[in-house]
Amino acid sequence: MRSTSRWPNPVALLLCVTLLAQWSVAGFCRAGEVPPEPALLLKFSSPEIPEGTARSILDPLPALLGRELRVLWVPVPEEPAPKPAGTSPLTLPNDAALRRIAEKVSAASSRMENVENEEAARLLEEAEREARTYRFDESTRPFFSEIFLRKGMLRLREGDVSSADSLLARSRALRPEFTPDPAIFPPQFLAAWERARRRPAPDAEIVVQSFPPGAEIFVDGERRGTTPSRVRIGKAGPHRIRVSHPGYREADREGQWLPGDSEILEFHLPGDRLARLSEIVAGPLRGSGSGTILTEIAASAGAGRIAILVLERDTTGDGFRASLFVRDLSGGDAVWLGEEKVAPGKRSAAGVGKWAASMLVSRGWPATHDAADREEPWYRKWWVWVLAAALVTGIAVAAGGGGGGGGGSGGSTGSIGVNF
Repeated sequence: MRSTSRWPNPVALLLCVTLLAQWSVAGFCRAGEVPPEPALLLKFSSPEIPEGTARSILDPLPALLGRELRVLWVPVPEEPAPKPAGTSPLTLPNDAALRRIAEKVSAASSRMENVENEEAARLLEEAEREARTYRFDESTRPFFSEIFLRKGMLRLREGDVSSADSLLARSRALRPEFTPDPAIFPPQFLAAWERARRRPAPDAEIVVQSFPPGAEIFVDGERRGTTPSRVRIGKAGPHRIRVSHPGYREADREGQWLPGDSEILEFHLPGDRLARLSEIVAGPLRGSGSGTILTEIAASAGAGRIAILVLERDTTGDGFRASLFVRDLSGGDAVWLGEEKVAPGKRSAAGVGKWAASMLVSRGWPATHDAADREEPWYRKWWVWVLAAALVTGIAVAAGGGGGGGGGSGGSTGSIGVNF
């Protein structure tokens, strides 16, 4: 299409210029806006409040506060995983390792035939120590059984019948199908082996202790009591022992235990920082001493501002009370801002959110522009007056253009003709 007009209408031109100016100003304002600040919202509820009730109040708060505050909520950072305790994971022995173990056991047997008991005991210790560096399986089972059997024979020679019976019982537990040949083994050994046969198969006994005590003990995921306690493990091979205590981080250890083994495991449980923080802010000191924990959390989350909301039962009524704490950009301990009574109901979350937002804004947290616009009346909005001025100016220009006399010849009539 083609326009036949050579000069636009002054009113249309003025309106276009006004709109462009408005868009430019709005774009400039948007470009000058400060981006939302990263912030962290930590929410705690007392144990006596049902989980469903607490979630109905606490879960909507990030979205509700986000409408009033110019912040970007960041997720709660996870604590770094504790360094694994104990040795590296056990691997299965290769052929070379099995040959070395077999050679040591054979050499110990030769020393025993020559009544070189001390040298035989040393070789058996070396063979057992090397065999324990590998994962227990059917390839190492006969070696462990033979090592315990030879050690038992040495104890018999020394006259230590009790230790000999214990070692032979361990050997028999690993190889119950073995029957000693009376033509090879002496009567003293055969009598000890018979006593071992009548004894129940020995278990590994692990004494599990923790600091603090009272932690639950789990062996391969199965609960086995609380610390300190003696745990029995009947199946030979690797097992994972885990301890768990409320308010502290879990700890576990993987080990390999054989029948008759005994060991003491001690776990020093580090406190869970969120659990410790909840105890501090809900305590009588109202957040004092929380600075170190909050500094760690802020560094992990990359957030300067931290708000903490604690939901508790109201001792003066049937409802709840919400306590609000804040950590300023300057750092330090959490500062208690106040508390608000919360009546049970569907609108309880909205009430807590509105109250918490106003408290945080009063503490210097940035408010959203939408919230500022909602508080201002329409006659205080700058764009209303821009449009009004444009309208008045357009009317005045139109009136002035209509009052002019006949225009010069050849001038445009102001109309627009379009050819299709």
